[in-house]
Amino acid sequence: MFYAIIAICFLLSVRLVKDGDPPKYFKEHDPVIQQYNYEYEAQKEELKVEYEKNLLPKSGYMLTEEYEELSRGIPRIELKVEEAIPFKPSNMKYVPQPTYKLVRYNNPPGTPELNLPRKVNFDRQINAQGIVSGDFTKLVYPTVYYYAEANCTSCSVFVIPLDTSLTKLERVQKANVAKKIDKPIFQTDTDITQEGAFRTFTPVDFSVDNRYIIAKEKIGYAHDGIWQTNLWVHDFKTDKTTELPEIREAITNYWHNVSGVEFNEKRWDIYPLGFDKNNPDRILVCAYAYTGDVPSFLGTWSIDTEGERAELVDLHGTKYDVSVIGFKMVYDSYVPREQVEWEADRQAKIEEEREKQSLKNKKKMKKAYKKLYKQKLRKLKAQYRLKIREYKKSKKRGTTSFGDEQGIQVDADNIENQPDVDFDKMREERDAMIKQRQKEMEEIRQRKNKRAIQRQEKKKAREEKRLQEESLKNQPKEAPVGNGENQ
Repeated sequence: MFYAIIAICFLLSVRLVKDGDPPKYFKEHDPVIQQYNYEYEAQKEELKVEYEKNLLPKSGYMLTEEYEELSRGIPRIELKVEEAIPFKPSNMKYVPQPTYKLVRYNNPPGTPELNLPRKVNFDRQINAQGIVSGDFTKLVYPTVYYYAEANCTSCSVFVIPLDTSLTKLERVQKANVAKKIDKPIFQTDTDITQEGAFRTFTPVDFSVDNRYIIAKEKIGYAHDGIWQTNLWVHDFKTDKTTELPEIREAITNYWHNVSGVEFNEKRWDIYPLGFDKNNPDRILVCAYAYTGDVPSFLGTWSIDTEGERAELVDLHGTKYDVSVIGFKMVYDSYVPREQVEWEADRQAKIEEEREKQSLKNKKKMKKAYKKLYKQKLRKLKAQYRLKIREYKKSKKRGTTSFGDEQGIQVDADNIENQPDVDFDKMREERDAMIKQRQKEMEEIRQRKNKRAIQRQEKKKAREEKRLQEESLKNQPKEAPVGNGENQ
């Protein structure tokens, strides 16, 4: 009996060695099988390392291919910019939150100005107030650069396309400089050899059809004020920027011919107002001469967008209709405290739910990685067994010799593409059958319960009918009632 048990155990071990993994205590002397065993163990280790790597959190240590994939450039239009979360102490629930609204930018006409705060001396760059087009498709804003070496500034004006899927206010609130168009539509001279000089651009307004935008370039000296203002216009349709010096030339020529004054030797300047409401193709400009006291009015002038024809509109007044098209965002009021606290509680609940969902997603990902790892492991094991089996068959037929791996009559491609058993599909089919059987049993149980309830109701109805009949039989007979006549 003892020897029989030993023989059975030996046969079982031989069977396991034949088709299973190579046992560690058994040393295979066949070099081909040794090679297969080595490849199998190496591939198993690679799969294990890959599986464990997928479970680790993301870090800066990665392969070159992974780094290149993650660092691939994203177009500015597709770039998603996360909203900045302001710092708030953990014990502080209420933080005043301002609300915003959209108002007309160039109102009153000609009043928009760009002010340079002292902050620019430290930050070296600031973004000024932007103007939104009348159709809410783009936002135009100036950026001022400060050069400390020469104490001078330069300026560029950029365009940010707005997301048309949002509301008008949300488009402006979510506009980010990261999505700006790199090429500026206006740009000053960047010469920093003139110490103390400043050059800035200030958008004035859009045209009625939002095709043009006018801007005023101010050139001056930090200790002496503004020297002159130049008028510029940009055409969004042709992407062309044009300076309009003809308006200044027309003003100086007119006053030279009328009064003989040489304005090149005087301090004077222009103030662009915007596009003429009655003639949308022309730009209205007012001119003033500085006298040391009350400025002297030099007339209201107009010029077309191409700078071909400058005209004197009025020599004594400025009351002309100017189209006001662009918008800007300003503070409106503050959100009530009760609403802020309610929103804070709601956000806390949302964040808690998000964390729970994140944990669930992590568990699902781990299960998915583990499932994929097991599938790959089963496929690798099936391929290994097939290789060993085919090799041993070919060795028995004598189609291979010692160490001659090339003699194996095995199609490597067929081995690689050999379909493994789809355990997941079998498990799904089994679960579906169980669910179907449970559903059928539940339907049978419901039908039985329904029939039992119907029997109980019928029995109860019969019992009530019987009791009613008995009560009628046991009631005494009443005396006959007359026909309503007095007895």
